Formats: sequence, C-alpha cells, structure tokens
Amino acid sequence: MERALRGKDFNDVLVESIDETLTFLLSRKVLDAFYTHLERTHSISKDEVPYRLETVFTTLENTFGGPGSRTIAKSVAKRLYAKLGLPLPDLEGNPGPTLIE
Repeated sequence: MERALRGKDFNDVLVESIDETLTFLLSRKVLDAFYTHLERTHSISKDEVPYRLETVFTTLENTFGGPGSRTIAKSVAKRLYAKLGLPLPDLEGNPGPTLIE
C-alpha cells in the first residue's frame, strides 16, 4: 500500500478522493458549500475529515438522502481504492457507507 500512496499520507489521499468525487458528481461550488457547512455546523475542518468520517457521511445523508449519500460514498470508495491500487470489494447490496463500516 505504501507504494500506491507515492509519498502521500493516507488521509490526504482520502480527502483528495472525497474532493474529486463531490466535484465530479456535484460541482466545485457544492464541494465548497459542503466544507463550509461541516465547519459551521459541526466544527469540522477539511483536515479533520478523515477522523470524523461518521459525521461527514451522516451530513451527506442528511443533505442528499439515503440513496444519494450511498452513491456518493460508493463513488468515494471506488476512487480511493483506485488511487491506492487496491482491488475494490463487491459493493453491490451494501446499504451503508463503505468507508466507515
């Protein structure tokens, strides 16, 4: 796994995966608004996201609903696994966020 990170910290790759996914699926403006909301509502800075994933994904669920948040979570997981060069486990039929379970 260390080789797949190519000098980056795992948490940096995780946040990068979240950023890229939200930007791709929703837009840069939505990503910025989401981080602003996390900061104001939950006092979570971008650097704290890896340590507070449960709150981050609960906020996604409250914002986009269950099906929307699951789509986002699975997309983040796919991007993260690809960045790490790891095979993706079967995500079909998994009803919850795959990064915190």
